[in-house]
Amino acid sequence: MSSDSPEITWKLPEGIENHIESGIIKATAGAVVGGVVGAIMFKSGSGMRSASMALGVGAAIGSTLERAYLDSAPKKE
Repeated sequence: MSSDSPEITWKLPEGIENHIESGIIKATAGAVVGGVVGAIMFKSGSGMRSASMALGVGAAIGSTLERAYLDSAPKKE
């Protein structure tokens, strides 16, 4: 067995960990809040609670992508 490790040719962009962490927190909060709102407002069920949770997660993902895009955009001087 060789002790040589392969050379890494790529790496994640700087600061991406902040965006990933923010996305996970926002998606979790969106799912919880969406689930609670769905349970309160859509007591009849029929998929509306799941749709409400999906809306919360979708909003969180959109917010995270927007934040990452704006952070990575070239700064005007």
